[in-house]
Amino acid sequence: PTLMLVPTAWLTPSKCLWPTTLAHSMVIALLSLSWLKNTMETGWSTLNPFMATDPLSTPLLVLTCWLLPLMILASQNHTATEPISRQRMYISLLTSLQIFLILAFGATEVIMFYVMFEATLIPTLIIITRWGNQTERLNAGIYFLFYTLAGSLPLLVALLLLQDHTGTLSLFTLPFSHPLHLSSNADKLWWAGCLLAFLVKMPLYGVHLWLPKAHVEAPVAGSMVL
Repeated sequence: PTLMLVPTAWLTPSKCLWPTTLAHSMVIALLSLSWLKNTMETGWSTLNPFMATDPLSTPLLVLTCWLLPLMILASQNHTATEPISRQRMYISLLTSLQIFLILAFGATEVIMFYVMFEATLIPTLIIITRWGNQTERLNAGIYFLFYTLAGSLPLLVALLLLQDHTGTLSLFTLPFSHPLHLSSNADKLWWAGCLLAFLVKMPLYGVHLWLPKAHVEAPVAGSMVL
């Protein structure tokens, strides 16, 4: 249903654009509540061979689905004076953000999670730089891009090392593989690499300098996503 939001945004007549996309996204948000009843204390609820939900990811998936109608509501007045093509592109970017976040939180392969986790950078960067309110929005976008990319590259290296050591990156089989004991300095560097990307995104003091700029320069929907 989320993928269908893109043609909805481009094929809907201009007068009905915002009410139609809001109604469509609200239906998706209501349907997402059905995931809550399937959560189990242990184990996964499999949706397809590449995606599944568990008690940790389900609330994040539901929150992601409810975020889109709230962003559409918050952005309607902000973009009302712009050409209709820019409004359609704006809604398409918000929709792509929801798609990437759903794929990230529902992924059962860690490398798929990494790719989708980083793919959210692209629409967020475009939203900040094209629809930001202040003159420094391009600078804020560059800060946001390079801080998060630099922080995530050690995570990619760490995941490749984990694949080499265990032979799998599937969240179904990783718990049953040979554990890493973190006995050497190299193992501790590997662990730090796993954490760094998330510490930048959280953000931890010292690696948070992108956040004040991005929040100030981004439109309301961009701040909601961040």
